[in-house]
Amino acid sequence: MAQSRKAENARKRRIWKKHLKDWSASGRTQLDYCREHNLSRHQFQYWKKRLHPPESPAFVELRVTPENEKQPAPLRLMVGDCQVAVERDFDPVALQQLIGVLSRL
Repeated sequence: MAQSRKAENARKRRIWKKHLKDWSASGRTQLDYCREHNLSRHQFQYWKKRLHPPESPAFVELRVTPENEKQPAPLRLMVGDCQVAVERDFDPVALQQLIGVLSRL
């Protein structure tokens, strides 16, 4: 009995790993992918979290020097598969909220 449960869990794990890989390569939203493949979004999120736990964002202090102060280019922040452009005069509270939302996707 325990052996058949292990086999079933391994089968589910393989199926969901493939779905997550296919979704990631598709460029589609989770909701669109789930609808297209008739999957429960809640199960999708469960398996995504189980198989690919979110990483804690690492913050690095950036020092503004006269040299890089002249560069108008925004800062780039990667959170998982998401990239966020942050202007130099950003609102830190809004950025923290955005990171929280992205980490739950």
